[in-house]
Amino acid sequence: MMSSIRFLWILVVCLTASCALSQPQKLSAYDVLMEYGFPVGLLPKGAIGYSLNRDSGEFAVYFEGACSFDIESYALKYKSTITGVISKGRLYNLKGVTVKILLLWLNIVEVSRQGNDIYFSVGIASADFGVENFLESPQCGCGFDCKTLPLNGDVYVSSI
Repeated sequence: MMSSIRFLWILVVCLTASCALSQPQKLSAYDVLMEYGFPVGLLPKGAIGYSLNRDSGEFAVYFEGACSFDIESYALKYKSTITGVISKGRLYNLKGVTVKILLLWLNIVEVSRQGNDIYFSVGIASADFGVENFLESPQCGCGFDCKTLPLNGDVYVSSI
């Protein structure tokens, strides 16, 4: 009797562990970008969720709030929700991302990857950059120029 109870207990534990291991983990917005051939650095840090229709490619990425930062000579703004359509190597019908060029704020409407280059289109013009520039996500408020300040000994916080 004890051995059959022990066997049932082991069976239940094994089945439970097997089910837990077989559950697909929810991918992050950054993981999905990489699935479609894009580097994670196209999105700033802090995406809190996303939705994706894998049949149509329609997507939305959600942030706590709007986000802006400068990278080199470009100022970028991300709304709290970014939408568009994604396919392998192409993001189009983008809404929610703007770039300041000279004195004008222009919507980035398409991003594509061709080999080791990423192309950004604002409709009337486009620019390309090496994919190596997007391997890390920028941070809202400070981009890649975030300063760290000591808080208590060896603990650091970012200043924005």
